[in-house]
Amino acid sequence: MENSKRLFMLVAATAIMACASKKTLISSTNDAELLERKDWRVDTLRKDVIWYHYQSATDPEFANQNINVVSFDPKAKLGNAVLTYKKEKDSLSVFASKINGAMAGINATYFIEKKDSADYMHLRLKGKDIQQVKVSKSSIYWWKHQGMMVFNNEGTQFDIQFSPEDFSKVKSENIITGAPMLIDNYKPVGLIFADTSGLKLDLKKLHYEHYLKHQGVRHPRTAIAVTRTGKLLLITVDGRNAVAKGMSAKELTKFLVRYFNPKAAMNIDGGGSTMMWIKGQVPNGIVNYPTDNKKFDHYGQRRVETALFIK
Repeated sequence: MENSKRLFMLVAATAIMACASKKTLISSTNDAELLERKDWRVDTLRKDVIWYHYQSATDPEFANQNINVVSFDPKAKLGNAVLTYKKEKDSLSVFASKINGAMAGINATYFIEKKDSADYMHLRLKGKDIQQVKVSKSSIYWWKHQGMMVFNNEGTQFDIQFSPEDFSKVKSENIITGAPMLIDNYKPVGLIFADTSGLKLDLKKLHYEHYLKHQGVRHPRTAIAVTRTGKLLLITVDGRNAVAKGMSAKELTKFLVRYFNPKAAMNIDGGGSTMMWIKGQVPNGIVNYPTDNKKFDHYGQRRVETALFIK
C-alpha cells in the first residue's frame, strides 16, 4: 500500500513538473523576441499574437515615449495577416469592424489618392497593381517608396527590402511600399537616412515632404518589421505630447534594434495617421493616442486608405 502511494505521488509530481515546464516554455517562447523587459507590459492576445506596450519616464535613451508593438507568428498556423484598401478612406476602428476575426491592426502606408502625390507609392493586392510609382528621382517624393513589404496571398510569409526601380520584376502577389527603410538584413540603415546631427539647416524652411524634415525630426510613427523567425511586427510610436514625444527615423531604428533586433524594418505612414487597434480594448479598440483631434485620447482617428490587420 505504501509503495502504491509513493508511486502515485511520484507520477503526480512528474505530471505537475511537466505542466509547469510546458507553461514556462510557452511563456519564454512568447517573450523571446523582446530583448529587454524593463518598462514593457506584455499581453498574450492569442498564442501567436503578442501585444507589447512600452512606457518609460526614466530611460536615458527613450524616456517619455509611448510605443505599442504587436507580434504575429504565422508558423503557429492560427491566423493570418490581411492588408485592406479603401479608396473612400475610413478610420481604423471602422476598417476593423468590417474584417471578420480581426484581432489587431495598424494604419498602413502613405495615401494613394492624394492630389499632389498620387504617384509615389506602389500598391499590389492579389496580383493586381492598384497604384504604380511614376514620380521621377528629382521629385520631392522620390524617397517615399524606398522600401517595400512583399507577402503571399495567404498572409503568412513576409519580407521587407529595398524597392527596385522596376516593380514589374517583383514576382510577389502583394506589394506595399513605404519609407524609409530602417533595417535591412540586420543593418540599421535608418540611422543615416535622415540624420540631421551636425547639419546647419533650418528644417522649418524645408518643404514638409523633404526627407530631412519628414524623417529627421520627432513625429508619431507607424512601422512594420520581420524577425529572424518570420514573425511580423506591427509598431506604433505616439508623439506630439509631453509624455509621448515621438521619434525620428534614426531614433526608431535604434529602438527596434535595442528591443527586437528584427531582420528588416520599414517606416510607413505616421503623424496623424498613426493608429493601433486591439480587439476588445475600450473605448473603441484604439490603444494608442492619435493626434488629429489635438487631444491625448483615443478619439483622434484619421481616415486612411490602407490598413494592416492580424486575424
